[in-house]
Amino acid sequence: MVRLDGRSPASGHRPQRKRLRRWLLSTIAALVALLLFGAYGWQPAQAEFRSPYLDMMGSKYAATAVARFHYIRAGSGSPVILISPGGTSVIGWKDQVSVLARDHTVYVVDLPGQGYTRLKDPGFGYDLAAMTTALGAFMDAVGVRQAGLAGNSWSGGWALAFTQRHPDRVSKLALLDATGLDLPGTWMWEALKIPVVGELATKLSTSKSTVRSLAEGMMVNKDHITDSLLDEWWAPMTFRDNIRATYLLERRLDWAQTERALPSTNTPTLVLWGRQDTIQPVERAHRFAELLPHDQLYILDGCGHAPQLDCPDPVNRHLQTFFTN
Repeated sequence: MVRLDGRSPASGHRPQRKRLRRWLLSTIAALVALLLFGAYGWQPAQAEFRSPYLDMMGSKYAATAVARFHYIRAGSGSPVILISPGGTSVIGWKDQVSVLARDHTVYVVDLPGQGYTRLKDPGFGYDLAAMTTALGAFMDAVGVRQAGLAGNSWSGGWALAFTQRHPDRVSKLALLDATGLDLPGTWMWEALKIPVVGELATKLSTSKSTVRSLAEGMMVNKDHITDSLLDEWWAPMTFRDNIRATYLLERRLDWAQTERALPSTNTPTLVLWGRQDTIQPVERAHRFAELLPHDQLYILDGCGHAPQLDCPDPVNRHLQTFFTN
C-alpha cells in the first residue's frame, strides 16, 4: 500500500521510532549520571550534635599513626576493652560500663570508621589486617599489654581476628551476635558490596528515620529505643569517613580467615546470642560453639542482634561473671 504522498505507512513511523530511541537513551544516560553523582559526588549533611552521653562520661583520645582514637574509660582493675559495634559508637555499650567498672578498668573504643575516631593513615585498608592493627595500636597507646575483649556484630569479628593473631594479648574473649563465620549476610548488607549501589545505599541510610527503622529491626524490646539513644546512634553515622568505611568494610572483611582459625583459637570465649537475631541467625551461635575449643554458649530469649542494648541485665550478668572469674 502506498500513500498519496508516495511514502509507505512504515516509513512514516521511522522518525517516531528514532525520536523514541533517542529519548530512551538520553533518559537512561541521565539516570546513570544521577546515580553516579549520588554515589560519588553528593554527600549527606553531617550532624551537628553535642552528645550528652559523652559529656557525662568524658571523651578521651589516643593519638597514633593509624588514627586519633576516641574512647571512654571507667573503673580500675584488670583491663577489659569493649569495641564499639560496627556502625555505631561507644554508646553501644552504655549499659555495661558501670557494671564492669566495679571490678575492671573498662575501655570502650571506636575503631577507625566508627564513632568519633578520626583516621590518620590515608592508606588504611578497612580489612581484617587493618582493623586488628588498629586495635593493637590503641592498646599500645593506652598502655594495655593484655586485656579481656568484647565485641558485638562486626566488632565481635574484629575482636576474634585480633585474638587469633595476638593470643598473648587477650585474656578472655566475649562474642555477642558476632560476625566471623564465612556465611552471607542479609540481602541489605550483601548489596553494599555492589559498586555504586553500596555507596548510594549507605549515604541514603543516614537519615534519623532510617536509623530508627534499623534499630527497630535489630531489637526486640522496642521501649529501649529512646530518642536520646537514636540521636547518639545516628550522629556518627553521618560522618563522611564513617559512611565510606561502611561499604568498604562490607566488601573487604574476609571471614573465611576467622572461621578457618576457630578450631585453634584457644582463648576462653563467651558466646552470647539473641535468639531473635534477624541479622546473624541464632544457628550461627551454635556453629561458633562447635568450632571453638574453649567456649561457653548462652542463648538469650527475647533479644535481637544487639543484646547489650536489647537485654542489658542478662548480658551484664554473663559478662561480669565471665571477666571476673
